[in-house]
Amino acid sequence: MNISAFNHLSRRQIQFNTLFSCLIFLISINTSAMNTASELRWAEQLRDNIVIGEAIDLPLSVSQSAPDSSGTKNSNTFFSIYTPHTTAKSRGAIVLMHGTGAHPDWNDIIHPLRVELPDKGWATLSIQLPLVFPPSENKQEKDVQSRIQVIESSVPRIDAAVNFLRAKGYNYISIISHSFGTLMSLNYLQHKVDKVTPEGTLVINSAVIIGTPSSGTSAPLNSPIMIEKIKIPLLDLYGSEDLDSVMRSAKARKTAARKIPYKQFRQVQTIGANHFYRGLDEELVVYITNWLNKTHNTSINQ
Repeated sequence: MNISAFNHLSRRQIQFNTLFSCLIFLISINTSAMNTASELRWAEQLRDNIVIGEAIDLPLSVSQSAPDSSGTKNSNTFFSIYTPHTTAKSRGAIVLMHGTGAHPDWNDIIHPLRVELPDKGWATLSIQLPLVFPPSENKQEKDVQSRIQVIESSVPRIDAAVNFLRAKGYNYISIISHSFGTLMSLNYLQHKVDKVTPEGTLVINSAVIIGTPSSGTSAPLNSPIMIEKIKIPLLDLYGSEDLDSVMRSAKARKTAARKIPYKQFRQVQTIGANHFYRGLDEELVVYITNWLNKTHNTSINQ
């Protein structure tokens, strides 16, 4: 082999090794960002204690399966709770998405909506979202990247939830999310803004975001930027005693929504409500139910 050919092969080998190393690095970051040990503990605690609803392990593709506490992939499913509608006729179904460090039956916001909405004609599927590790001291940049990676990793889970509900025959699907989960739902919606079913209808018909934070200058941590891209009815709820990040970004979220004039948007500040709407479960359920029914009826009559 001449020197020129040898140098060419060497360069190709170096390029391959560099690309392979980068790929392994990115995979390891994505894996380490997800606190899967906490996910497994939540699922174990909840599975046999559900009174209303049914524990469901929703499937993911092998490439998206989560590692166990040792870091080894051993599952291609994630935990969720499905509660069918109890009324004679269904209005639709809800994908419920919890906040930071929580689970699909979290006492605040998630549980009341999960068990009450089926009695109003809305089935619910509350899903376990990827969990981020607690913030590390003096590692703010790494923590930001971890949050971004965890948000992105929620996309296939929401896809799986939507597919499950479609297979159950629900044609109208809404997403209701809380806190950090709102960034996941907005991220999903901005990527799926034009996605339709084989029948030509929107995959997601409406959304409710509760206690939506915002940080940074870009998606998926900046909620107003993502709201600008959404083309479905959106209800933005927050409390008068909410977190600073939620309160500070409220005006920006409303301004962002106005940039899409043909979209139905409503922002409501609930007086006396904190970030978890404690003591206001009944009011929250009633308000969301009325808004869902209104948007559902409007979509049917269009």
